[in-house]
Amino acid sequence: MTADVYADDFGLQDGTKIARSGAATFSLVADAHPDLVLRVGAALNLLNVAPRVFHMESQPEGTAAVRALIECAEPQAQLIARKLQQLTSVRDVVLKYAPA
Repeated sequence: MTADVYADDFGLQDGTKIARSGAATFSLVADAHPDLVLRVGAALNLLNVAPRVFHMESQPEGTAAVRALIECAEPQAQLIARKLQQLTSVRDVVLKYAPA
């Protein structure tokens, strides 16, 4: 994975390959738009690993709650959390990381 200066990722500048060493749970709240699944999926796709769990639920007030559990290293999880926070309709992103 290469560093992404737009997401403040300076931890991977030496090109070190990071092995998977745990699992990240991303919980986010966003405006319920038809393309929300696509935009969140595109950010998660940067890890090149299929999520173990992906759940989205629309709320009556026009928001959606998304939860995704995916295996990755902690620096990678932090990068993806920053990418998710940059999405236009996302209101909040919470990252919980559990080392293996």
